[in-house]
Amino acid sequence: MYRVLILILLSFSSLSFATEPDSKLGYKGKQGQVFGYNTVLEALEALKSDPDAEISESEGWVIVNDNTNKALWSFAPKKHSSYPSVVRRAVVEKDGQVGITTEVRCAAKRSI
Repeated sequence: MYRVLILILLSFSSLSFATEPDSKLGYKGKQGQVFGYNTVLEALEALKSDPDAEISESEGWVIVNDNTNKALWSFAPKKHSSYPSVVRRAVVEKDGQVGITTEVRCAAKRSI
């Protein structure tokens, strides 16, 4: 639980570079693609079939270390209110600066 909380807190405090945002903040909403995939679950299945990806689980969260793209994917557990959703953090270089992008996609049908 603490690891998830730390991951969420870090995601809000990290340096972020938006790539071709659809809005000022880069939010693509429920209808936007999930980092090149049509759905969150399609992204998870594709990553599971990648032989270079390292997959682990922590308190129901599926964590994928995508070595090819220098990215860390965190997929919410089925019992989580945001399911299906994913947080993707990737190391990027832009204008000679190295940073970490943090992007979130939530496809949950539940409303708050």
